[in-house]
Amino acid sequence: MLAGVTVALVLVPQSLAYAELAGVPAQLGLVAAVVAPLAAVWFASSPAMQVGPTAMSAVLVFGVLAIQLPPGTPAYAGAAALLALMVGLVRLALGLMRAGALAFVLSQPVLRGFTLGAAVLIVASQLPAALGVPTFGLSLLGRAAQALATPADWSWGALLTTLATLAIILGARRIHPLFPGALVAVVLGTLVSRWSDGALGPALGRIGGIWPQLQLDLPWALAPQLLIGALVIALVGFAEPVAIARRYADTQRRWDPNRELLSQGVANVAAGLAGAYPVGGSFSRAALFRLAGGVTRWSGLVTGVTALGLIAFAPLLAGLPRAVLAGLVIAAVRDLVRIQPVASLWRLGRTQAAIAWTTLGLTLLLEPRVDQAVLVGVAIAVLVHLLRETRVSIEHHREGGRHVVTVEGVLWFASATQVEDAVRTLWNRHRDELPWRLDLNHVGYVDLDATLVLASLQDQAATLGLTLDIVGANARTRARLRRLGVQRVHADSEADDGRSAHVP
Repeated sequence: MLAGVTVALVLVPQSLAYAELAGVPAQLGLVAAVVAPLAAVWFASSPAMQVGPTAMSAVLVFGVLAIQLPPGTPAYAGAAALLALMVGLVRLALGLMRAGALAFVLSQPVLRGFTLGAAVLIVASQLPAALGVPTFGLSLLGRAAQALATPADWSWGALLTTLATLAIILGARRIHPLFPGALVAVVLGTLVSRWSDGALGPALGRIGGIWPQLQLDLPWALAPQLLIGALVIALVGFAEPVAIARRYADTQRRWDPNRELLSQGVANVAAGLAGAYPVGGSFSRAALFRLAGGVTRWSGLVTGVTALGLIAFAPLLAGLPRAVLAGLVIAAVRDLVRIQPVASLWRLGRTQAAIAWTTLGLTLLLEPRVDQAVLVGVAIAVLVHLLRETRVSIEHHREGGRHVVTVEGVLWFASATQVEDAVRTLWNRHRDELPWRLDLNHVGYVDLDATLVLASLQDQAATLGLTLDIVGANARTRARLRRLGVQRVHADSEADDGRSAHVP
């Protein structure tokens, strides 16, 4: 009970801020804060999972929709609800197909590069509100540059309010991790703004339509245009819940990625049908849940019910300065604006570090289309992997009166011909009658094309009057070769039994 209420006291103020970041009316953040945890709790496998609006989901939503529709308009809000529904259906489908392994399709270099880039963009997006400067355009970095370039237009009240919000939130953590600094900042900001007659910068304005209602009048015609974006959000947005579940997993209660996909899917479907926008799992709220002593997933039910009660007071927040919301967002992502996780990859592998830095650069260059940056980053990572897998290591030596060719790597259609060419070259170089042995003990995988190449090699050896034994292949490859009529195929234990000297 305590954990659920504590998380709700942070969730409600954050939901207002993340709605602004996503480009939808603030009340839709409150709707998502209520329906998402209430829907997700029935399927979640990780008790620590705290579902609702997140900064990462918000910036992804803005990236997908801002190019197509004007942010803040009813059409944009309708498209955001449709996007949430589509994200939910994708995750539901993956969960029902037990495709939870796809949660790990994004490599760590891509994730680290994108996370740092997205965090920089999130902070940049809040600078105009923090400085009280109106800006124009869709580029988050461009709007931040506009705000910074006009110091004469800054509202010092807004800037001080943002700094005070950060001080309250960070100071509250020093007092006690459970102290609701975000809620205190929102209440104080609203009261001081009313007393000071708007001296703290532009206010949030009237908050209406806060109660969740079923919304079926969605812009269905936009579904084809939103499909790729929905797929990206479904996978990228699931990376944070996966990290949360793995971080707080214990030996007594294992987490199930398929159930988490179902839980996240249902939460997004509920958010979409309620007219909100895509949601995800929050690392900061999960940590708060654990600090508050939460032990079961039913705490999420308490969070949703508490949020439902708190939004009754939402109309009182009409005077809330937007600078307070900017401070809330910056405080939430400040720990993500760290170069070290990306820089440390250079010591571990320069190729992977290059992928991380490339993804980071693309996230900043292509913004607001951060979804495209993710796609390009994944494509580069896959291409690098494929190029690496096309190279195999081939070594030759003599051992016990025979030639031994040792292969290391993966044998598939792109690399098998290297083995064929190398073996044929060795046959031409060593024109003797010694038998040959092809050692596959260090080969991780052999596909059908490579199996056909191996069978062809033995046929070519027979044509040249040579013997070729294939040893160390896995059971599946040995069975395939024997079905192809290849006789001299042995497991390791059979390789040195004296039968490999000559073939009848």
